[in-house]
Amino acid sequence: MITQKKNILAVAILGATLVGCGSSSSDSAAPVVPVVDSSAFVLCDDAATECTLSGILKEDFTLKTGVDYTLDDLFQIGEGNGEFLDAAAVTALKAAGVTLTIEAGVHVKANDDGVLLVTRGSKLEAEGTASAPITFSSMDADFDGSGEWGGVVVQGLAPQYGAGNTGVCGTDVCNVAGEGGDFIGNYGGIDAADDSGTIKYFRIAEAGRVAGPNNEINGLTLQGVGHGTMIEYVQVHGNQDDGIEWFGGTVNVKYAVLTNNDDDAIDFDEGYKGNIQYAIVLQNQTAGAVPIGSNDPRGIEANSSDTDYVPQTKATLANISVINGPIAADEPGVRFRGSVNLDFVNSVVATADENKGCIRIDDSDNDANETTVKIDTPVNLVNVMASNCGTSDTFPKEDPETNTGLVEVTAVFDTAWALTNGEATVSSTTPTATDNGSNFVFDSTTYIGAVAPGTAAATAWYAGWIIAGSLDQ
Repeated sequence: MITQKKNILAVAILGATLVGCGSSSSDSAAPVVPVVDSSAFVLCDDAATECTLSGILKEDFTLKTGVDYTLDDLFQIGEGNGEFLDAAAVTALKAAGVTLTIEAGVHVKANDDGVLLVTRGSKLEAEGTASAPITFSSMDADFDGSGEWGGVVVQGLAPQYGAGNTGVCGTDVCNVAGEGGDFIGNYGGIDAADDSGTIKYFRIAEAGRVAGPNNEINGLTLQGVGHGTMIEYVQVHGNQDDGIEWFGGTVNVKYAVLTNNDDDAIDFDEGYKGNIQYAIVLQNQTAGAVPIGSNDPRGIEANSSDTDYVPQTKATLANISVINGPIAADEPGVRFRGSVNLDFVNSVVATADENKGCIRIDDSDNDANETTVKIDTPVNLVNVMASNCGTSDTFPKEDPETNTGLVEVTAVFDTAWALTNGEATVSSTTPTATDNGSNFVFDSTTYIGAVAPGTAAATAWYAGWIIAGSLDQ
């Protein structure tokens, strides 16, 4: 029998209807009310060898090595997903925030309805190491499932921008209804530098439970997360929806491995402003595999299109390797859609099916009127290699002269996922970071792709901490 002690903090019942300042996704449902829960989280004794994570955490707590953790139903960190009506309420929210700390090497196993939700004003401090990564997966012993539990959702107080170029949500306070289920509640704010903690050497496997049409949980969902948050060395594997999706916010990411996810690996919109460097995207390589439901898997999807026109969405991506698979005919390796402002630098997009095309760039409908002339999407390609693209008319849709940084050549990867092509060696390049207030600086590189040529697989930046076999060729 495990001895437990109860958290005696009172629980506030959320009864107000939530009002969002903008859509939480391109096809999101109406604003939702979090599930009313009058039970606080039951804290496990220091002597416990097993612990169930469920309920609302209202004081700082640490997940420790040597304990078997079960994520059962919703485990909510803090109470920042309600509706906050003024700046004073937000200040009080921050003061009441709590921190969930996870020690290196902890493995949390989730039941089918398990979700970790870190709300505004609270933090997740989860810093694993290369030799002892932190892992979230389903209850079974392996990592070969999909959609077997919910996922990890982090909400912050950074800005979100509304559809139809309606601008930033709020001047003193912001409440945006989040995607993922009725319990998700609100996210967003006015603090681009907001800090939701640290996620480092962190693996998420077999997640992606679907709450409803266009209301899914991604492996790692980032809703209005600010650039004070550190996200480095993260893997999402076998997610039933997207690998990582940004809804607005400003958080930067370095060193990501996104493998065998059923929808997009990288997805951002709603005025996200940020920077991503070093990512390996390996889509499902099983010939004839069919995606779940309405999934249309691409390595990268960046949105600001049609009725969801959000020209504030802006990002710089560098040293990204996208290896598309034969799953889902007619889906290109990456799709840059609408008025998204994007620099795509020192990167490669390869596809296993030449009928799909590699890179699709859609012109922007900035007035929701199909009869008017669309405007060019401001996508800048610099040292981008496209492989096995074929003659698909989805590559590209813009005028060719806007894509002078593109070279079509058959990509050859070695066992470390480094390119061996001579064309993959380029002049030293330091991409200009998207200005989100973080002073992010890209590493200078002389190569295309996520891994430097000549790197041994055993010493690559992903070695030792990712799920065994997930990058096998």
